[in-house]
Amino acid sequence: MEYKAVIFDLFETLITEWGHKKYTKGEMCSDLGVEKEIFDTYWEEKEEERYLGNIDFRDSILYVCEKTGKHVEESTLSEILDKRIETKSQCFEFVDPDVYRLLEELKSAGFRLAIVSNCSMEEVKVIRQSRIYEYFDQIVLSYEVNLQKPDVRIYQKAADLLGVAAEECVFVGDGGSKELEGAKAAGMKAIQAKWYTNQHPYKRESMAGVLTAEEPLEVVRLIQG
Repeated sequence: MEYKAVIFDLFETLITEWGHKKYTKGEMCSDLGVEKEIFDTYWEEKEEERYLGNIDFRDSILYVCEKTGKHVEESTLSEILDKRIETKSQCFEFVDPDVYRLLEELKSAGFRLAIVSNCSMEEVKVIRQSRIYEYFDQIVLSYEVNLQKPDVRIYQKAADLLGVAAEECVFVGDGGSKELEGAKAAGMKAIQAKWYTNQHPYKRESMAGVLTAEEPLEVVRLIQG
């Protein structure tokens, strides 16, 4: 098979939340004055809706507060949103240099490139102002297209936007959200990216049935092999 396009996951594949300041849910709960265990219950209820763009971060916080009977001042709400956007934006500043080298090699070889990400708006607010954006022909964000991985339709949408068949695409991702299984179901070649997850406190195991890249530049070899 001659591949024409490479589609990347975003978090823990191109960028990472590890190794720099995060605004954790624990800190968010402290700012709200809500116990984390209770917060998690209601926050997770709205996760899919956030990713599909049916509810935003601010309204998710208000939903938790409504369910827990907690009043939140507008100033506190704005501060929480600002912290969330700031720390998520910092992820775009902590990119493995070899990720850029990989993208440059793929572009030089003539591959079309895309990102497919399950995310909510505040998580990727700066993506189109980031350095990494310039490498990509298409960006498919779940909250913008009302689809999320592993739904095969989001992979097909990316392929359609790139002007190639799904079978002519390689998907590269760390494996969260069953994204590699979804890519294979869509007809794409799947590669598990481990260069960031290998640095996590709990390393993600290699997945059966897909190729594995321990370092970014291994992707080129796996596509050619």
